[in-house]
Amino acid sequence: MKLQRCLDVLGILLIAALSRAAEPLRTDAHVPLELAFTAQRPHADPFRDVSLDLLVTAPDGTMKKVPAFWAGGGVWKARYASPQLGPHRWRTACSDAADAGLHGIEGTLEVQPYRGENPLYRHGPIRVAADRRHFEHADGTPFFWLGDTWWMGLCHRLHWPDEFRQLAADRRAKGFTVVQIVAGLYPDMPAFDPRGANESGFPWESEYARIRPEYFDMADRRIFDLVEQGLMPCVVGAWGYHLPWLGEDKLKQHWRYLVARWGALPVVWCAAGEGTMPFYLSRDRAAEAERQRQGWTAVMRDLRETDPFDRLVTVHPSRTARESVTDPAVLDFDMQQTGHGAPAERHAALGREGWNTQPVMPVISGESRYEALEIGRKLDDTDARQAFWMHVLASGVAGGTYGANGIWQVNRHDQPYGNSPGGNNWGTTPWDEAMRLPGSSQLAHAKRFFESLPWSELQPMPDSAAWADKAEPLKLGDWIWYPEGDPKRDAPVEGRYFRRRFELPPGTVVRRAVLRVSADDRFSVWLNGRQIGAGADWSTPTAIDATVALQPGANLLAIRAENGQAPVDLNPAGLNAALEISRADGETICLATDARWRAAKTAVDDWTSLEFDDSDWPMALATARYGDPPWGALSTDPPDRVPEVCGIGDRLRVGYVPDSRPITMGSLRPQAAYRLTRFDPVSGQREPGGEITAGGDGRVRVAPPPLDHDWVVLLEATSKLDDPREHAR
Repeated sequence: MKLQRCLDVLGILLIAALSRAAEPLRTDAHVPLELAFTAQRPHADPFRDVSLDLLVTAPDGTMKKVPAFWAGGGVWKARYASPQLGPHRWRTACSDAADAGLHGIEGTLEVQPYRGENPLYRHGPIRVAADRRHFEHADGTPFFWLGDTWWMGLCHRLHWPDEFRQLAADRRAKGFTVVQIVAGLYPDMPAFDPRGANESGFPWESEYARIRPEYFDMADRRIFDLVEQGLMPCVVGAWGYHLPWLGEDKLKQHWRYLVARWGALPVVWCAAGEGTMPFYLSRDRAAEAERQRQGWTAVMRDLRETDPFDRLVTVHPSRTARESVTDPAVLDFDMQQTGHGAPAERHAALGREGWNTQPVMPVISGESRYEALEIGRKLDDTDARQAFWMHVLASGVAGGTYGANGIWQVNRHDQPYGNSPGGNNWGTTPWDEAMRLPGSSQLAHAKRFFESLPWSELQPMPDSAAWADKAEPLKLGDWIWYPEGDPKRDAPVEGRYFRRRFELPPGTVVRRAVLRVSADDRFSVWLNGRQIGAGADWSTPTAIDATVALQPGANLLAIRAENGQAPVDLNPAGLNAALEISRADGETICLATDARWRAAKTAVDDWTSLEFDDSDWPMALATARYGDPPWGALSTDPPDRVPEVCGIGDRLRVGYVPDSRPITMGSLRPQAAYRLTRFDPVSGQREPGGEITAGGDGRVRVAPPPLDHDWVVLLEATSKLDDPREHAR
């Protein structure tokens, strides 16, 4: 589909208004209409020297000042949309009042009802709902934010139109509602990096002399196509560290241009990505972070004054949007970055912080655990799914954003993105493979689950659920270390290297394999040469899914552990690990640390591979049995493994349970009956559980479904109980 066809589908009418329009123009409610104007006199620098606004008076008498954008040469364009039906009168106001092609032109346009099926036009753009906790369309229809992260989706590496539309169609079919996309001033690269260009080059000329309409003509195609497919663009104006390069004034120009181009569309504005994060190679990070915090706040104030359509405004942060600005009044909602490698409880804790912080506003995790991101180990669908559920329930169920490594930076099979300025390479999964990763479907299952409920009434109910039983005793091995000196007293800070070979019998079918590791103080672990995890809390063993890295026959487990602190009596050196392999036939294989492990002071590059010859490594020294001093028994309930719950009064509960263990749910009506449903967040399947009755203490015990992973419990009162509005007061 060519651009003109795309614009026709959207109902944008292109005209050349040379004097006075003879006939009223027509468009549908919420659908943009475009007017084009041609200068009648030369301008040395049209972008910097000329400003043009369209003054539109609606049927109710209100007037909007709509900025126009320089479209190249002597052409300016203005785009306008309105929910108000009837005649709208417009006239132009140009900074060069002597230019008859731009100034003083008048006309009318007629807005008629929209009769299509696009929800962004049928229900209108989104706004913050009256409860200040959720989003809704202009007509009051609730809007669940299920975002996808396409930071570099406007660049040439995601080919237009076939590849871009393929990705958009996949997300639309799954039920995504938002695409977070950067307007050309990208993350993870220096300015004017060739990887950031689109088919027409860069968004600004070198030295930021002026904006380049050719770039945005190409970008238009993609932004309009997202809207056509019912996906709301969350437009990120620039990555935060571009502010010191352009300065506030040019970024205000940049944002005026974006508002003029796309403000009439049903969009959301995100002023900057990681607004307070300095450039990767910055030498004065603290000073630049504060400069960006103040500068982006000023830009956001100007953005709010410039935008006549009052689209929602936020900023993508390093932690929370509130922390990224000097005045939270510039924000409509709190976008958060909850961390890629953070434990699940951190995602929930940040969501709870957003819910409890004033002023009240919707809370969204705009960047979380990216599936396939390689940060020591490769994150998977479990990481993405767990972070989503934990944050959504803790923050009040406004929605959340998914991310897949390979899509956000657009890896290609023949052209991986490469390294960031800091030297990191986040992985090489191509975008089309990343599109099919299972996590996106699993988050779509979550959205459909919530949409089957009165989800916009849900409120966080922390501490209303707990594990019903104590966790099974830990199955750990001996504490081991390199056989030299006394590891309990004089172990050096440097790391030590440990290896253990083992065999899986022929025909073994592995149902699940969990590795638990505790090291005093830090560790990294590889299985068959693939890094699968790391940790730094010796008192709580880290649980790592080792299923996908196992192979038939010979296997190799390799761990690097370090003491991490100067040797003192209370800081002994030690490694304790156990790999528990559950077979499909019900048998269990357990491999734990003992004196049969090999150990070394130093290691060469291939020491994690099965082929490496460790025959000259000495046997490890078993220094203590599990449970013995100085470590004693370790924690069985890590803080990131607790149920997270939302509810409506005492008539409905939704609980996310991160382990396949029974829980108790409380704060229910004593002796009241509830309909029980168990939901599988992986498959999206529901399992009816019959009726369950709360005890006299208002608690029920719920057993897990026959799954070996996380699950969701839904309790719905079978008769009318209290009014949830009482709980909101």
